[in-house]
Formats: sequence, structure tokens, C-alpha cells
Amino acid sequence: MATIKVRTKADGKPSFRVVWKAGGGRDGNWESETFGVRSHAVRFRRDVDDADQNWPDGWTKGLGYQGAAAQEVEGPEDPTFMEFGRSYVRDLTGITPATRHRYDRQVALVDVQLRQVLRQAVTINNVEDVHIRRWVNGREAAGARPKTIANYHGLLFMIMACAVGRGLRPGNPCAGTRLPDRYSPDAEGDGDVVFLTETQFALIADAMFPDAQVPDLVGRRSGRLPQASVGACAGTVEDRMLLQVAVGTGLRWSELTALQVHDLELDGPVARLSVRRAWKRNPKGEFAIAGEGAFYLGKPKSKKSRRRITLSPTVVVLLRQITRGKLPGDLVFTAPQGGRLNQATFYEDRWKKAVALAHARGVTVSPRFHDLRHTHAAWLISAGVPLPVIQQRLGHESITTTVDTYGGLLLQAHDVADAAIDAALAGRPVPAPRPISASAGHVLAADNQVCDDPVLDADLVEPGPDNPDDSAPER
Repeated sequence: MATIKVRTKADGKPSFRVVWKAGGGRDGNWESETFGVRSHAVRFRRDVDDADQNWPDGWTKGLGYQGAAAQEVEGPEDPTFMEFGRSYVRDLTGITPATRHRYDRQVALVDVQLRQVLRQAVTINNVEDVHIRRWVNGREAAGARPKTIANYHGLLFMIMACAVGRGLRPGNPCAGTRLPDRYSPDAEGDGDVVFLTETQFALIADAMFPDAQVPDLVGRRSGRLPQASVGACAGTVEDRMLLQVAVGTGLRWSELTALQVHDLELDGPVARLSVRRAWKRNPKGEFAIAGEGAFYLGKPKSKKSRRRITLSPTVVVLLRQITRGKLPGDLVFTAPQGGRLNQATFYEDRWKKAVALAHARGVTVSPRFHDLRHTHAAWLISAGVPLPVIQQRLGHESITTTVDTYGGLLLQAHDVADAAIDAALAGRPVPAPRPISASAGHVLAADNQVCDDPVLDADLVEPGPDNPDDSAPER
């Protein structure tokens, strides 16, 4: 294959020399052509390879393509980053309209940022690895969160990889870039996962709706559940049940609020629920789905997010109460007037108020609603449930996500490991592991699993104070 040799001329400018052996054989004569622009050299090298290591038809050494051959050369030799990146995004498969819209905006933003680094228009071929490093350092200095930098860099990497595959670049300038550590002590906000104790959660649940005011719902057939009759509270008994089911199942907001009555199996020998769908944003403009509103029910976040999990007896009682009188296709959790429960509204009107009331009662942490999912995992870990089981319950695509997020909580596991080493060194039998009951974290295999977004993921369906970055990685 032809290769490109880069040299610096006396005036400091680079030259790009394409060299190859005629016919590709060992005995062939060395041939070469020199260019002042890398993209021209890249294209010519491709043409030499296509001609089986011979001069391309119509090419005149030192002059380029002549006559009809010159007219057959199609397309820009060095497309702008903006046009190539947006074309790449439009051709992606297996992503939601909201994700495509988000990628399109990210391409435009990265183009502006790279232009500030290069101090000229950004093309696919004039971006070097040093520019990527300066861009990363600039984003970090500007206060961008490490996971946000990683998400943008990931998209940039894929765009450049596509350009390499099409012969527009000799290599990917993003390869080998060292990104900021997402979990470093200085990475404020990226590792701030809150794990509630049982007492802390109880105080927040009581702040939402006092336990003493929960009515006897036996015989209730329809209608909204009542407000508390006395005492300060942030919402209704239905809102309290939402918190309890969230922490009892570990479902994401978009999954929990998309549950329909027929997703629940509460009367069988093993009570369980199925995660089959999640709320998705329908972006305005070019990528909007015609006929849909601002949100629509779509596929879960990832392949393993489509799952079935078993339910504890307490969660079964809660779900029976909340669904009494509802039809199979009805949503389990709804807004006060029916329909989709809006996350931003719930956060502002009820969740923030419940947390504030809990602070007045001694709670010192400020959890997001999504931290109920983390709390679910923490409680399972404290009970000795293995991480692979927790991975399945949470619908994580990779065990690495589970380990990175919750591995630090495995103090009990380390104690067991130390005891096993002590026993072995003392010549005693290693103690057998403590058995875990079938109800501690059993997960049933999912069927007809699907994949939503193979690149980046939006964990929650709406951006806002509870989730300001909708390109957050899977957790």
C-alpha cells in the first residue's frame, strides 16, 4: 500500500509525499508524488491503492488529473467539520429523535469551540491531536464536567473515525486522548451519588405524605388519593407511593412513569413487573416525529433495560392500592388530572418541598429523585445481593457500570474476603458464603430485548435541576 511521508520545508510549512512501489511488488520501482495539503495526499494515496499501486488513470505527475479525469473527481477534498459531522449524525441508525437532535447541537457547539482553538475554519483534515488536547483542556478550564467532556469527545471520536474510514484523514486525532477522571475528588458533581439510609428515606417519604395519614384504601374504586388531613406535607399519598415504589424497584423515572397496569403481575406465585417502554422526548424541528406530542412512549434506554424484576410483598401491596379501579392500559402513576407525570413539575412542586421538610426534621443530604435508584442498589448490597444480580435488576448494559457506581459500598464483601484469607492462612477451611434467598434480588430473563441508543444515553426524559445533563451515562 502507498504511504504518506510528512516533512517540514525550509519555510516551516509541511509537505506530504505519497510513496509506493510500482505494481506493489518487491521489484517495482519507487514512485512518489508530493502535495502541500494533507487531504490531497490522502485522496491520491487512496487512488494509487485503487489502481493496484500504479499511477491513477488520467493523472499527470506534478500536475494532477487532466482532461476528463479531472471532471470525474467528485466531492470536496476537505469537507468542513460542520457539514461532515451533521451528515454523520443524520445517517446514524438505532437512535431516538431526541438523541439525533442532541448530537446535531453538539456538532455545532464543538465546531465553535474547535474554531477558537485552531483560529480558523474547522475542516475534517486540519484537526490534529494537539488541537483535541487543547480543546479538552479548555473545556475543563471552563468548568465543564468530566462526563460531559467524555460524551462530546466520544461523538467527535466517531465522526473522525468515519472520516478515516472514507479516506479523508490518515488517522483519528482523538485516539489516545487522556480525558479528565470522572471520579476524581476534584470532579465536583460527577461522583455525587447519594445513598439514603432507611431512616433518611422514611423522613423524606413522611415529608411527602405522613405515614400516619395514609388512609385505609380497602374498597376504594376510583379517583385520586386524598391529601393529608393534618400536618405539613409536600404532596399526596399517591406521591408517597411513587417514592416507595421507586426505591423498591430501582426503576428510572422514565421507566417508572411509563408503567401500565398490564405490566404488573401481582397475583401469580412470583409477583413481578415488566419494563417494556419509557418516556422519550420528541424534539422540535427537523428531527421531530410527526403526530407525536412533546413526549412519546418508546423503547427502554438500552437492550438490558427491557427486563422483568420480582417485587417485594410491600411493593405488591402499594401497587395493588395505586392501581385499584384502573384499566389494563392505564398508566400506574399519573399527573393529578391524569396523563403523563411531568418530571420537572414534580421536582419543583413536590420533591424539592419534601426534601426541604426532611431537612427541617434532621436529614442532612440533598438527594435527587434518581438517587432513589442508587438507594435501591445500596440496600441490596447491604443485604449481600451479588453485583451481577443488581446489574440485572437495574438494567445496566455492562457490569462495569454497576461496579463503578456501587463497588465502593461492598465493605461487607471485603470483610468476607479478609476472613477467607485469614482462615486459609491459618489452615482452616474457608467459610462458605452466606446463602441469599430467592426473593433478595431475583431477576427474570427479558424477552424480545431491544437497543435504543448505542452511543450516548439520556437517563431521564427531561432536563432540569434533577438531571441538568441529558447526555448522562448509564446509571
